Amino acid sequence: MAKKPNRIIGTAAKQGDLIKSQEPINYDSKPPIFSLEKLQPGKYCLSILSQENKAMFADAIFRRKSLTWNQIKQLDKHGLGTEKIPKAQIKAPIPRFITDELDHLLVFRYKGLHPMVGYRQRDVFFVLWFDHDFSLYSH
Repeated sequence: MAKKPNRIIGTAAKQGDLIKSQEPINYDSKPPIFSLEKLQPGKYCLSILSQENKAMFADAIFRRKSLTWNQIKQLDKHGLGTEKIPKAQIKAPIPRFITDELDHLLVFRYKGLHPMVGYRQRDVFFVLWFDHDFSLYSH
């Protein structure tokens, strides 16, 4: 009697399965992340601010925690919104990591009309300066 060869029984390939690519992340639909990593030392640094101004900065971040970038773009620039200013208006030395492709910076208000100036990368706002005495750029 002849012996039947052993067969390996595998699973059938699933037909019609598509490989789905990941959708790109829409950072405008996310709330901003505030970072002090790139904060510049000197006259416009957090360390120069009064305790009240530091507290107001913390409050400004807190008030924006549930807003998306899209929502912030629609709000008043002197409120919770933001505005763009030309990089050339800044009177402080521009850090070397700010390249020529970036022609503007963003401004958020942290206490009344007091601006914090920085730039956005994806959903992160990197604060560069706190313009506590309104001398960083022409207002």
